[in-house]
Amino acid sequence: MRVHVDPRLCEGHGLCVETAPAVFTLADDDLATCVERPASDLHAVVRAAVDVCPRGAITITEDP
Repeated sequence: MRVHVDPRLCEGHGLCVETAPAVFTLADDDLATCVERPASDLHAVVRAAVDVCPRGAITITEDP
């Protein structure tokens, strides 16, 4: 799994950080950043973070 946060869409609500703090953080500019390739045991919380993002700023690409 590869995770990406679109900085043009992110408004810094921080719901992703609350949902998956091992993967997401808020940078100094209050926009979310993430671990690009989280461990497999974190995939479920990453998917939950995608679901709670009010702007749809988080995307997941599944590895082949």
